[in-house]
Amino acid sequence: MLSLRGLTGSRLLLVAVVGMAALLAVGVAVVGLVLNAHHERAARRIETRWRPAIAELGAIHAAAGDLRAAALAAAASQELRKDAQVALGEHLKVLRQLAASADTEVFAKATDLERSATRWLEQARPNAVADGVRVYALPASAAGADPAEGTYAAVDARARTLAALLEQRRGKDVQATSWHMTGVMLYILGLSGALLVTAVVSAVVLQRRYLAPAGALAKNLRRAASGDTSARTPSKGDRGWIGRLTREAEGVRERLALSQRQARRDQEALVQVGPAVKGLHKILATCEDPGPGIVAAGDVRAAEGLIAGDYLGTVPLPDGTTAVFLGDVCGHGVAAGLLAVRLKSVVMVGLRLGVDLDTSVRAVSHALADEEERFTTLAIAVLDPQRSTLTWVNAGHEEPFLRRSDGTVERLEATGPIVHPLLGAPPGTWQTRTTRLGPGDLLVLSTDGLIEGRGNNGEEFGDHRVARILAGLNDPTPSAAISALYTAAEQFAMNWARDDVSLLAAAPAPAMPPLQNLHYDNG
Repeated sequence: MLSLRGLTGSRLLLVAVVGMAALLAVGVAVVGLVLNAHHERAARRIETRWRPAIAELGAIHAAAGDLRAAALAAAASQELRKDAQVALGEHLKVLRQLAASADTEVFAKATDLERSATRWLEQARPNAVADGVRVYALPASAAGADPAEGTYAAVDARARTLAALLEQRRGKDVQATSWHMTGVMLYILGLSGALLVTAVVSAVVLQRRYLAPAGALAKNLRRAASGDTSARTPSKGDRGWIGRLTREAEGVRERLALSQRQARRDQEALVQVGPAVKGLHKILATCEDPGPGIVAAGDVRAAEGLIAGDYLGTVPLPDGTTAVFLGDVCGHGVAAGLLAVRLKSVVMVGLRLGVDLDTSVRAVSHALADEEERFTTLAIAVLDPQRSTLTWVNAGHEEPFLRRSDGTVERLEATGPIVHPLLGAPPGTWQTRTTRLGPGDLLVLSTDGLIEGRGNNGEEFGDHRVARILAGLNDPTPSAAISALYTAAEQFAMNWARDDVSLLAAAPAPAMPPLQNLHYDNG
């Protein structure tokens, strides 16, 4: 213990000031430790509770969608239905375990979702007596009403409600960590001030032991607070409180340096995003010049930004014909867009190699082998102006429209199932059909984003409206048809954020008028 006997007034004041400065430093350090503990708890909740729960909820939604798609794909998908039911049950079990460690509201919403999924699975059994349209109804976001229990719409509604709640909880903890980091910065500044006061006041009697380390520490803390985290704080193995504070400041400097490196990487990534997104959109939407005797036009409009899950193209074939294709990967956004780029490359390579249409679709199926939660629909048509024929294959895609020269509109039926990695693809899975293609005929391919698009009142755009627009075209050319359909969708006040909308049209080129006889007067 330090005895106060014999101390003069100035020395007693010096000791008191030093003591107060030391207490201030300890108080600031305690506050920093408390903030750090709160930050770690919030970060732990984000990493071990909210993110896994959100991921499991996404897997549940995907499994339910696979089960619904399998049920709608008829008898050929019994194995897929079984796998989807097993995956749905497993993910529900994991989600229940995660929700048990959360608050009561999250647990209650997770229980509601599990109850709805269980009732839906009972209704979705192959031997269950239930209305298929009701059981596999549209998702709640599309139905626009409170769905009945025992249906896919009810499961979708519960999943969306729980997803919103989980995002709210995660956002709250993310905001808390942000406040904690702000507190840490204030802690650094307070700690710096306390050390500076202590160093200046105690320099008279403690110069050799404390003044030099405190000065260096204060200098480096000021540099760290201004953004320069390159300098390391020297440590001489001091076991006193200055040494402990020095080691703590070094830890803070290292964390700030790590944050600065991450911020620089994020900034560089943002600079790269713009050109990359434009490049991906160009790949997905670009059409080559068609072969002789054919004109074509196409466009891709993404639901989110520029990257869509739709892909289209035209390929002039060596025999003088022209192939056109339009595909739709389930979902939209970056992940679907990257997969769409890969699938477009597969289709174009297959067509250029001259393989038949069934083989081209099977190549796409092989490319999806490692995509267990993704599938695609695809329509390919070959236009032969010399033979006046149109040959197509339709893998579960929206039926293309064929407008005849007299204004009547026909549909090109599906010739096989959707392309799914869990469905087998033996030769002959996708059949080929052929029909007549004469002058003035117009082929229009679209994705379900247009047909199933809805306006503000919930009404569906519908294939009947597309057929009516095509039948009434005054200028039945590919570019005019696409422009008319997009204009009609705008006037319909379609919700463009719901799904990607892509169109591709092709037609025989109009015959060139004969050259008139030219008369020259040499007189």
